[in-house]
Amino acid sequence: MPKSKKTKKEEKIVSTKYERISTTSKTSRSVSRRRFVDTEEWVSKHINELVSSTGLDFLNLSNEEYIAIFTRIVDAVRGDSSTLDMDTIVRRIKRNIDKVYSLIAVAILELREQLSESQIEFIVNNINEAVLLYAPRLYNEALKLARTDLIERLKDSWRHAWTLKRYPILPLQCPRCGFNSLMPDLSCLVCGATVSEGELKKALNFRNMLIEFAHKEPLEDVKKAINYGYVYLSSIGIKPPGENKDLLDVEVFLTNEERSVLADIIKQRESEK
Repeated sequence: MPKSKKTKKEEKIVSTKYERISTTSKTSRSVSRRRFVDTEEWVSKHINELVSSTGLDFLNLSNEEYIAIFTRIVDAVRGDSSTLDMDTIVRRIKRNIDKVYSLIAVAILELREQLSESQIEFIVNNINEAVLLYAPRLYNEALKLARTDLIERLKDSWRHAWTLKRYPILPLQCPRCGFNSLMPDLSCLVCGATVSEGELKKALNFRNMLIEFAHKEPLEDVKKAINYGYVYLSSIGIKPPGENKDLLDVEVFLTNEERSVLADIIKQRESEK
């Protein structure tokens, strides 16, 4: 059967219906856009209240810096909310204060070339995992201030962040700065120094480590160290040469005197059998 044609009256009703739906949809989207509060604009209007309510005025930042930082923070805590309420935002900031402080610490480093002592102290105490990126700068800043307490705090943060984010084993300790940040090529990720094998051995009391290695490890491994003329050195200790080299192991060559030390201990152990 042929389809029945709509009358002009029916066509007008359908047309009007779809126009009404279309208009309603447009109006709804328009209202939604109007209701969404722009974060930066809202923060700019309420910056003084935000700073005082969160107790961050001690950072002594400029108004523009506070606005830039709080725009990031509010964006992070507002979620999908289209509107912003001061009490809600402050409550969420305080509820997530550790994460917020870490965010602020990174933001200050990105915004400022010059840092005050109180700002450096705040950043060091709150940098968390981002220390892996900013340790060189923070170490130099703390060094200028002769703040050994902040340097020790940085070392702790570095060790924790390294094993959490980079690798389960720590690198060797750098003889210059004391961070566990010495790479297999003997360059330091934190202070930038490149040390010699002699300096590394002296700092780690390598002779004592070698004696302990010779008494503890299987005789075959100790003999292998003499034959190969080197050992692997890591933050865990000394390992014999071979296929078990780890990503962070440093290859350290043995002097004739060190090989003699190993040979003497081998003789002693064999005579005790």
